[in-house]
Amino acid sequence: MEFKKIELCDKEILSPFLQNANELTCEISFVNLLLWQPLYNNCYCIEDGILYLKSYDDNIVTYSLPFGNIAIGFKKIVEHTGKPYPDIWAQEGERFNEFKKLYGKYYDIYESRNEFDYIYNSLDLINLSGKKYHSKRNHISAFSKQFNWRYEDITSNNIELVKECAKIWYSQNTDRMDDELKTEMQGVNLMLDNMEYLEIKGGAIIIDDKVVAFTLGSKINSQIYNIHAEKALSGYDGAYTVINREFTEKNLSGYKYINREDDLGLEGLRRSKLSYKPAILLPKYICTKKENL
Repeated sequence: MEFKKIELCDKEILSPFLQNANELTCEISFVNLLLWQPLYNNCYCIEDGILYLKSYDDNIVTYSLPFGNIAIGFKKIVEHTGKPYPDIWAQEGERFNEFKKLYGKYYDIYESRNEFDYIYNSLDLINLSGKKYHSKRNHISAFSKQFNWRYEDITSNNIELVKECAKIWYSQNTDRMDDELKTEMQGVNLMLDNMEYLEIKGGAIIIDDKVVAFTLGSKINSQIYNIHAEKALSGYDGAYTVINREFTEKNLSGYKYINREDDLGLEGLRRSKLSYKPAILLPKYICTKKENL
């Protein structure tokens, strides 16, 4: 098996495999795999109609479950690694259920809570109805009283303003500029430079002809949409709530679910994502050979 790093030009090759998986995880999004390739060394191989993905970080290599026949694909990974029970990274879904039926008795399966996906009903994010979203409605109301704002989809007419907003946001957060945030910054620029090819949609909140918040996403499949990045400048309290609601309402009402990815184990981010009341908290797992085998 010869693995190749995931690149921009691989979209047409990989997207059919990923979208046909019919799962909810952001990790079957081509854009997601592309954006995080520099940090996690995401690679792929296609053999006999089966797609294989692997990632490695700090010399630890993990394989995703194959996209195709699980039994045939798993055997191929075993042959490739020379290990009867190679480490597997998996997400809740049809492929994981099949894996557990076939090989669950040979593996210890551990939840990786920091990587769980937060998945929301699109109508909840649009309507913000009921007591549970009372504070969100208040945020929007306060923002509207303080600022004369407008929403725009990201197009060639305003994309330079969005790039400037991104530049300012990352400059405001240099104190926490780790490898994760550096990779995200590169990914935002990659998305903005390739919106049409990657089928990226985006929205912006504009005040006095200045973009103060923006969001970028792409579809995972016909039922779920993936939000890859969402940023709001400091000094504009409530902007995150507004861009979230406006973009979803204007662009995503045709999707059942919105995947807003994980919280990285960051306490503030976890609190924020839980406050939107996810419909699904999608588990992810590291699967390693049972100790007594």
